[in-house]
Amino acid sequence: MSSERDYSHRSTVQKLGVIADQRVEMAGDVGAGLRRDVKSVLGRGLVRSGQLDVAVVLVESLEEAETTFDRYRPRLRDTGGLWIITRKRGHEGYLDQMTLVPHGKRHGLIDNKTCSIDEERSGIRFVVPRALRKPAREAAA
Repeated sequence: MSSERDYSHRSTVQKLGVIADQRVEMAGDVGAGLRRDVKSVLGRGLVRSGQLDVAVVLVESLEEAETTFDRYRPRLRDTGGLWIITRKRGHEGYLDQMTLVPHGKRHGLIDNKTCSIDEERSGIRFVVPRALRKPAREAAA
């Protein structure tokens, strides 16, 4: 029995974990189809300020990644996720996602998932470690 799971039946939005009523912001060339599909699941537009459940951001350099962590980490809810999208190997602007992990750790985030976005892009998700999350009562206040 193979230990690999088949996620081919899931849409990209499902892989990203976006669900209705979340506060989601997207930045950069993440693909017009992805923006449309996320808005469809949300049932409304994207946000541009305030707390976030999900941020989806394309970066093309380590400098852009550092700026992205600086910008989005303070806005990310404890249960939220920051998806950093990069070009896949073989495409112009390729950035090895593993080089992003130390940057995330410096901002109190850990990587916990990757997924293919389309033929040109893939994503890596950064989240607040459970041990660092506020208790649910505090987070709701």
